[in-house]
Amino acid sequence: MYEGRYYIIGDEHKEFAADKMGDTDYYILTLAAVARELLIRGLSSASVYLAVGLPLTWVSEQKDSFKAYLLQRKAADFSFRGKDYHVTFAGAAVFPQGFSAVADRLREFRGVNMLCDIGNGTMNVMYINNGKPIPSKCYTEKFGTHQCMIAVREKLMQRFGVAVDDTVIEDVLRYGKADIGKQYLDAIRETAAEYVAGIMRRLREHEYTPELMKLHVMGGGSCLIRNFAEYDPSRVTINSDICATAKGYELPARRSLGGTV
Repeated sequence: MYEGRYYIIGDEHKEFAADKMGDTDYYILTLAAVARELLIRGLSSASVYLAVGLPLTWVSEQKDSFKAYLLQRKAADFSFRGKDYHVTFAGAAVFPQGFSAVADRLREFRGVNMLCDIGNGTMNVMYINNGKPIPSKCYTEKFGTHQCMIAVREKLMQRFGVAVDDTVIEDVLRYGKADIGKQYLDAIRETAAEYVAGIMRRLREHEYTPELMKLHVMGGGSCLIRNFAEYDPSRVTINSDICATAKGYELPARRSLGGTV
């Protein structure tokens, strides 16, 4: 509950928004995330420094406005899952999605490498050659897991005339299976495979050539590649840690604060 209003977190899938500052949703989600972190630490009050991210090619244009959006209040009083919290905001830093997850180990990226971070609404692509990121070869595509969800819903409605709960679709995308009838499972898997083929096609448009470079996939959508793509494991690395990028934000944020958080 915030400013006299109740919010439900996670009841519906958040639709893709190119401008995160267009509504209060991301601010409310940030408060909920802060509350979960404080609960883990046994705290109900704290001074918080936010370390967040934006798609690769959006950072330079939206960084300042997104930071102002997150710091719109010096402090926030709210309740989450029946517990009251008081938070003061000490500042915020905005980092590029995907790249932040590997910034501390660039020396491992020998030769030509393509980094692919598949999120909810976007897919971020970056080249890292001999440990050096190539700014001129960074791309952001509106081709994330949300678009795959939409494609699956449409296929199920066209083929069977039914609306399937998103949690069922998410289970199939994440794990490749779900406790549903075979015809529905086959339709979801078929659509997911078609969508992954689209991902690979877009990577090829950015000159992805498996024989000449290595592909590093991360983000919540990495499960799509793992479950529905055909690839050579010796040439493709899948990082299944959905927190990898967030952990990447934390490292430079700690350094900017002198190692204290």
